[in-house]
Order: sequence, then C-alpha cells, then structure tokens
Amino acid sequence: MTGIREIRELVDRFRAQEEAADGAVNLVPSENRLSPLARLPLATDYYNRYFFNDALSPGFWQFRGGQAVAEIETDLAVGGLSRLARAPYVNERPISGLSAMMMALAGLGGQPGATVVSVDAASGGHYATADLARRLGFSSATVPVIRGRVDEHRLGQLLRELAPELVYLDLQNSRHELDVARVSELIAAHSPQTLLHVDCSHTMGLILAGALGNPLDAGADTMGGSTHKSFPGPHKGVLFTRDPELHRRLKDAQFTMLSSHHFAETLALGLAAAEFEHFGPAYAQQVLANARLFGKLLTADGFDVAADEDGHITSTHQLWVRIGDAERTDAFSQALYEHGIRVNVQVDLPGLPGPVLRLGINELTFVGGREPAVHALAREFTDARAGLRRDGGGSRRVREECGPPFYFTEFADPTAPAAR
Repeated sequence: MTGIREIRELVDRFRAQEEAADGAVNLVPSENRLSPLARLPLATDYYNRYFFNDALSPGFWQFRGGQAVAEIETDLAVGGLSRLARAPYVNERPISGLSAMMMALAGLGGQPGATVVSVDAASGGHYATADLARRLGFSSATVPVIRGRVDEHRLGQLLRELAPELVYLDLQNSRHELDVARVSELIAAHSPQTLLHVDCSHTMGLILAGALGNPLDAGADTMGGSTHKSFPGPHKGVLFTRDPELHRRLKDAQFTMLSSHHFAETLALGLAAAEFEHFGPAYAQQVLANARLFGKLLTADGFDVAADEDGHITSTHQLWVRIGDAERTDAFSQALYEHGIRVNVQVDLPGLPGPVLRLGINELTFVGGREPAVHALAREFTDARAGLRRDGGGSRRVREECGPPFYFTEFADPTAPAAR
C-alpha cells in the first residue's frame, strides 16, 4: 500500500516538474502547449462526464453532466473549427490523431478487401497507417513522397491497376509542404471514384491559419488529424469535409468505434479554436519565419542542418539536424536538457539514416518567441556543443527574449476576476 508520505512526495514531484516545464523550451515538433484559457476545462467536473446530445434536443438529455456548457462544444468548438477549415462538416470526437486515422480508414476505406494507398513510412508516412489498414481488413499499398511530391509514376500505376477505394496521405515527417493538388489531378485522371483524405496532423495549425494551403481547396475529399502539434490545442483529433455524405460515413464509423470523446478536452479544443481565430494567422507566419531563421543560424554556426541542393531548409515547422552517431546525439540532447531545452531524437527520418534531431519551433513561438528568442536559442545550441553547463538557465535566457504570447494573457491567472 502506498502511504500518505509517498503520495505527498509524488505531489511534490509533480509540482516541481510543472514549474520546470513552465520555464523550459520545448522543441518537439509533435507537441505544443495549451493556453491558460484552454486548460481551464481540464480541471473541472466536465472531465468525468459524457456528452452525446449534439443536436441539443430537449428530449435527449440521457447524460446531463455536460448540459450547462454543451454549446462550448456544439457552437464554439465545431463552429470555430469549421470556420478555420472552411469546411461545413466537422467531427470533433476523435480522441487523438491515431483515433482520427482509424475513423477515416473505417469510414472511407470501403468494404473489406478494398485497397487503401498511404505514404511509405520510409519517405515520411506515419508508421501505423499501412498496418492499421490491414488490421481493418483492407489491402494496403504505399507510395513514396520526395520533398512533398508523391511519386507520380507509382501512384498512377496503383490507381490504374488497383482502383483503390481511398488514398490516405499521411505525411508526418517532412520539411516540405505536401502537394495535394497533383495527387487530386492523378486521381481524377486514373481512378475518379477513389477518395482522397489528407492527414495533416503536423501541419494542422499552419493550414487552419492559412500559412499553408488547405487540402480541401486542393481537391481532397476529407482531411483531419491531431490538434496538439502546430495547432496549440489539447490531445484530440478532428475530421473535416465539405461533403455531407462523407460526413455521415465518418460519423457512422465514429459511432461504433468511440464512446467517450473526452468531453473536457473537447471543451478545451473549443477554447483553443476561439483563441486561434484571433491569433492563428500571425502565429503561423511567425512559426515559419522562426523555423527558417533558426535553420539559417544553426547552419551558419556549423551545425549539419538538413537542406536541399538549392539551400531550402524548411517550409513547415520542422528542422532536422544531424549531430553524429547515437552516442554523440544522446550526449548533445542531454546537454540541451541541462540547459532547459528539450529536443526530439528520431532514427528514421527520410533520407537521413541514424539518429537526427527533429526540431519544431511551434511551441516556442506560441509562448511568444520571435527573432530575438530564436537568436538566443541558437546561442544555447552553440554553448551546449561547446560543453558549457547551464543547469537549466539556458531556457531562461531564451524565454527572457520572448514577447507577448499568442493567446489571451488575461486568463493566465484562473483565480483572477473576469474583466468587465
């Protein structure tokens, strides 16, 4: 049995780690922070409640725990996300990006045995897509993607020979924007009955803010993904479409594959979307500017930053930096951690065998990082490489250079009275 003393020690550890996280610089591209406003529902009773009455029907309150704030989901979350994506139909119920993937495959993949085409994991596709398609009873085929462009010869061959039910573009590891329009053109030319879904988990915030192209405008039938990477929301998933029949198919799949959709997190998503309607475009443009600047600064200081022959480093929020073998990379990652800077090491990035730092500037931008903070961050990388020890102070120097965050700062203290 765990004693009271041990529990108190655990609480102290949580409090200490929360304080450390508040001062850290997190450069993991698949993570972001929640604003103080969006965090509010997670500490309420709504975390424990079910909510199914999407239509707010007076006669359908089987679960009344969420009745008082139901419109935060039905109006604020769904409405805000719909406006951001310019898509009239939104399914806000997936509880993660992988949950959204499962629903999209099940709802759009057709009958068992039908073919689903996804992105080859070796060229940046999600590791789970092909296997999940097979587990759901589909036949799986993959297509390479190079610098954001699908291999046209391979895709055209698959479309002509297999007439797949669904092309699922799941490019997660990429420094390039995905060319959706060309895929749509190939489908129209070779297999017009094939549906096109774009899993834009990593670039969701950049797309919803208009910094990158909207896949629905480029010919995708549906799109979706997780809401906590470049989009600064909770750990949730979302699916969008402009087609009412496809919305129904996704809803039918969701109904049998998901019960609780984590009501409090959906409320948090609604509040995050409300803020994003105000700050999204400025935030997304700053993310792209910061990523390009950080890449140039590291390159100028001798770091091995992945780049194309023409010097292109990134058109997304991701930067890839090679440090050396596994031992050197781990040591550098630890050195940065001691500076209060958290990075992500990957071993399977396209075209880069071995361990590589997969960096994202999205979270630092969200908390207010602009050009001065990026310059300070580059200096910390240089100091960490030189072996200078900071004991966490490096992140403080970076955060001191941050400007106003991209969220409503008046809600930073939830105990403060609301402004009148």
